[in-house]
Amino acid sequence: MAQTQAQQDRLNRVGQFVVTAPMCERLGMKLDPDLPVKAEAALNAETAAWAVAPATVARLKGEAINRQSRMLATDLQSAADGAKTDAQLRDLKHTLLGYGRTCMEASGEPIFSSLIVPPPGFNLETAATELTDSMLEVGGLASWQTPQIQARGDLMMLAGTCRSKIGALRSDALVRQYGQSDDPRVRDYYSKSFDEGLSDPSTIGTLAGCNRAIAAYRARIR
Repeated sequence: MAQTQAQQDRLNRVGQFVVTAPMCERLGMKLDPDLPVKAEAALNAETAAWAVAPATVARLKGEAINRQSRMLATDLQSAADGAKTDAQLRDLKHTLLGYGRTCMEASGEPIFSSLIVPPPGFNLETAATELTDSMLEVGGLASWQTPQIQARGDLMMLAGTCRSKIGALRSDALVRQYGQSDDPRVRDYYSKSFDEGLSDPSTIGTLAGCNRAIAAYRARIR
């Protein structure tokens, strides 16, 4: 006997929960380390009562997992690659919020309620913002990376790139003047920017070029 639409929908939904589980963890939820095995066992027990051949159920489960995996990868890649303008940044967060809502639904579902568990006081909006920021921080596009922070990060990169041309004393002075912050996220961003520049001193090959670049970026900082 062929599966019903409701049964097909159920397999798709369970597949969606399984595929989305790693994203739930990135949003701060706790996953059972044996989630795939336990979810499979619970679903097998559920489908055993269906008047559908086990081979058909197995095929449909595999198709559902593959479909949901492709959808997740496509959605995230598209949103992250396009995250340049404010509207596109909001789109990425909206995508993550959508997956977060799926996680919340899973956490209240019989099979997954003990497999995907939000921590006490979990706030999806905050979690989605933090995850969005972590994905965009390297490009200077996180919500907390203001134009001034970005400019200072660029200057820290120059302090690293140009260290061999301008000398350690001047490089260190730039870090002391422009690379400090009371916010740990910002300090880490400045440090990573400096390290990135330090790892590639060939970006600017001359002292004159470094001087021009440093002057230009200092002019952007109030």
